[in-house]
Amino acid sequence: MNHWNDLLVLILIVSAIYMLIYFGYLGFTRYVKNKRINKKYIALIYKIRLFYKPIAWIVVIGGFVALDPLTHGFIILLVAGFVFKQLGNYVSGLFIRSSPLLAVDTVVKAGKMRGRINRIGSLGLVLITDQGERWVWYNSFDHTGFTLISNHTNVQQRALYLKSELSKEKLQNLIFDHPILVLGKPIILKALQNENTYLLHYTLVKGAQHEDFINFLQDHEVLINSTEKFDS
Repeated sequence: MNHWNDLLVLILIVSAIYMLIYFGYLGFTRYVKNKRINKKYIALIYKIRLFYKPIAWIVVIGGFVALDPLTHGFIILLVAGFVFKQLGNYVSGLFIRSSPLLAVDTVVKAGKMRGRINRIGSLGLVLITDQGERWVWYNSFDHTGFTLISNHTNVQQRALYLKSELSKEKLQNLIFDHPILVLGKPIILKALQNENTYLLHYTLVKGAQHEDFINFLQDHEVLINSTEKFDS
């Protein structure tokens, strides 16, 4: 990329693709309202739309840096330093917002806090709690873990911290061996900075007991915690 006109063309291309995805999602959602089509296709298009936006920004920023790697690269690093916390919230929010259970009126439990989702933002959630409305950053869920409870299906999605000597692949295989998890629902196992420590997002089948899954993991010498700080 050698000229500003090239960057403008790049912006127009990624914007046009996003608009196609956006209107395609709206059109498909309206179409299936009166059709018996599996909702997983709607969820798939929603995830594509959700994750395409940051990818588009990365592409545009890459094109901007390519015009003048030294100067523009320094500018991007400077801006990133000022908005680092917001970027962390946004990235955490991408994975939380991709959950099919995350919707207005879903009940959220995180640590001692419990509330009903009133609004979903790019950086956090507005919850209705016993003390009134409360803004919660997505980053806070990474530190405390959380549970999503759908008011319509009573299905639960939970977040749990694990510590195990098993490799990530073997731990994933162990998790998928348990029948308590909902097939077809997203199960995310994320390696953390602390050695052998992972953050697990999973969905329970209707009527299943969370404690059964915890006991299953503990029987296989997997440590369980509600935060990433395990006792030494």
